This record gives sequence, C-alpha cells and structure tokens, in this order.
Amino acid sequence: MFNFQFLKSNFQYLLFGFLMTFCSSFGQTFFLGIFNPFIREDLNLSHSEFGGIYSAATLVSSLTIIWLGKKIDDFKLRNFAIFVCISLFFAAVFMSQLSSLVHLLLAIFFLRLFGQGLMSHTSSTAMARYFDKNRGKALGVAWLGLSFGEGILPGLVIFLLNYLVWKKIWITIAVFLIVFVLPLIVFLLKNFKDNSIEQEQSKKSKNIKNWTRQEVLKDLRFYFLLPAVLCPAFLITGIFINQIYLFENLNWGINFIAPSFTAYAIFSVISLQLSGFLIDKFSALKILPFYLIPMILGLLFSLLFKFALSPVIFFILMAITNGTSNVLLTSTWSEMYGTKHLGAIRSITVSLMVFSTSLSPFLFGYLIDFGFDAKDITLFMVIYALFSNGLLLLRLKSYKPVINS
Repeated sequence: MFNFQFLKSNFQYLLFGFLMTFCSSFGQTFFLGIFNPFIREDLNLSHSEFGGIYSAATLVSSLTIIWLGKKIDDFKLRNFAIFVCISLFFAAVFMSQLSSLVHLLLAIFFLRLFGQGLMSHTSSTAMARYFDKNRGKALGVAWLGLSFGEGILPGLVIFLLNYLVWKKIWITIAVFLIVFVLPLIVFLLKNFKDNSIEQEQSKKSKNIKNWTRQEVLKDLRFYFLLPAVLCPAFLITGIFINQIYLFENLNWGINFIAPSFTAYAIFSVISLQLSGFLIDKFSALKILPFYLIPMILGLLFSLLFKFALSPVIFFILMAITNGTSNVLLTSTWSEMYGTKHLGAIRSITVSLMVFSTSLSPFLFGYLIDFGFDAKDITLFMVIYALFSNGLLLLRLKSYKPVINS
C-alpha cells in the first residue's frame, strides 16, 4: 500500500505537499480554537461574540478564495507558493499584535484565507496536477502534513503557554514561516517544471477534455455531486464544535473524548494512505459511490447501539470518510474535468466547503437552543448524508471524463 520507491523518487515534491498542508494548520479551527479564551479575555468578548466574528471572517475568506484560488493556474507554482507563505507570515505577525475587534476580524480572515484555504489548496492542486498514475498516493502523502499538525501542534502550544504569552507564540510561528518554511519551499521547487512530474501519462489522461470553471458551473453533474462533497466537512465541523454536548447527551461520557479523537487521528492517516492506493488502482470515480458509507454507518451506529466503545467506533467510521475525502475529491475533479484549470475549479469547491463549515456551528447551535437533543440532531445528519449519497448515485453513470476526439 505504501510505496517507498515512489516516496524516494519524488521526495522533494511530496515534502512540498506535506509542508503546505502542515502549515495550513495555522489557519485551521483546531489550532485557532486553542487561543479562543486568551483572545476573549484580552478583548472582553463573550463566546457568541467571538463565534460571530470567527464565522464572519471565515465567510469572507471563503468568497475571496474563489478569486484568489484560481490564480494558481496563472502563475508558476513556486511563485504562488512563495506568495501564500509570505502572506501567512504577515497574517501571523498581525495576529501577534491584536488590539481591537476590527483587528481580530482581519487577523482571522487572513489566517483562514492563507492558512486553511490557500496552503491546502496549493498542496492539493499541485499534487493532482503534477502526478497522474500516482495521484492518489501523492495526495495521501501530502495530506499527512495536516494529520501531523493535528497530532503535535495542540500539545506543543499548550506546553509553550507555560513559558510564553499567547501573542509571543504567533511571533514564533511567523519566524518559523519566514526562516524555515519559505527557504524550504524555494529549495524544494528550485528545479520544478510546471508540467506533469510523471513522464508516462496514460493516453486517456492526455486526451481528457480540460474544462474551464465556467463550463463546470454549467455542468449538471457538478450540482448532483456537490452535497456529497460538502457533507463530511459540514457534519464533522458541527460535531467537533458541539462535541461535549453530544457526548453528554448521548450518555457516552466526556472521559471518552480523548480516546475517540486519538482513534480518529489514527484512522484518518490510515484512510489517507488506503484511499490513495485504491484510487491509483481503480480510479477516484469508482471509489466515489462508497466514500460516504462509513459516515452513514457511524451515524446509524450512534443511534442504535450504546456501549462503552460506541464513541470510539463512531469516530473511527467518521475518520474513514473524512480522510478519504481529502484525497478522493481532488482526484475526482482531476479525472472528470482535467487538470489545466484545476486551481479555478477547486477554488469553487474549497470556497463552498469553507462556507459550509461556517454555517454548521450556527445550525447545530440553533437546533440545540430550540430543544433538539443529540438523537434528533444525529437523525438530521443521517437524513442529509443519505440524501447526499442518493443524489450522487442518481447520476452515477454520467461521472466520467469527456474524451477529446
């Protein structure tokens, strides 16, 4: 499953992909959430006020990605990656000087845009565009960077908070980006040519029609796929934001939060590698109809069964779908629409995904405030996941590339 010869032969480019997804951590909710209490204390904000600012900044960043994300198609990869890295550096410096509500709104906007949005967008687009036969493996390796960040950064930040005020940690991040990450990007892409790394593209890949973003937006298949594409990020964000409520309301016990998240992290890594292998062997379009099934089973399991390891099993099944989605969806767009305009196409889906993750906390919070319990909310999630998978299956036979004659 894990091809060490492939890793050795393409080490520089794969390390670039890994590095970019790792640095996306600095704009991800799991990382920014650590600083939540310190920011609220400094600016005298309530939970809802901070949440409102965070969601507003995320929404605006999702709209900006539509325009800025497509620029990866217009510039050399190295130049675009340097621009994103330097921008994230300034965002970290800006965060370290936080002094007002407007300042906070702008800081979160820049961190979400250049961290969560464009760092991961650059990595995925590069891996999908410049690998053909091993696209799944390349994406699987690249997305290990985010898993690595999720595994080490929270503990590292909590350790540093014993010795540094929180703003100094953002100065440390800025120094890391400009002193270590930026030179490494320049080095890794020093001899990079903006075409496929793999010399032997399949005849079919060479003949696939390269759709423009405008053409994709007119393609009915895209809209049948969209609910399934957004489903994992939308639901998992809602679950993570309300994890304590769900654990208590489902009688799982909050003591199982830590082992559940450990299992989630482990199986996310496993599913990244397994899905990459399966995509290269069978194609993304053949894996696509099955990728939501573990999530659906996990949701149904949480409704039907109650025993000690229920939350762990639930999180394992969610991790399989979420880990697979990181590799599968970019590969799907590449197979269906070609790679020439992949940056522009992905910028739309990334924007919609970021937008959906800003809405799910509000929707879940609304349901909780109006008296819906965890079982009711889980049933809602099952219905949405089944609806998404049903729409996907309705047009299943049409999900194939258009071959140029």
